[in-house]
Amino acid sequence: MGASASSRAAQLSITDPKVCRSFLAGTCPHDLFTNTKQDLGPCPKVHSEPLKTEYEAAPESQRQKWGFEYDYMRDLQKYIDECNRRIDVAQRRLEQTPD
Repeated sequence: MGASASSRAAQLSITDPKVCRSFLAGTCPHDLFTNTKQDLGPCPKVHSEPLKTEYEAAPESQRQKWGFEYDYMRDLQKYIDECNRRIDVAQRRLEQTPD
């Protein structure tokens, strides 16, 4: 990232919709399984380490108010559902192939 990208990230707040909530609460699903068949590609949202540090330092009551953990779990569940769908399709395809 260049200087403009880091200055752009410095101007964002935790609640900005351009910030990746999954990254702040844990790990972005786009960062999982890179260079595999399950690769989602790069995340369209901003991953800022200073914002993640600020989020982790916030009191638990504030973090619950933001609700990022809920968003994180929802995103991971969507990713798991997509993986399960791919497994089901591959399993059906395998069952239809002759020995």
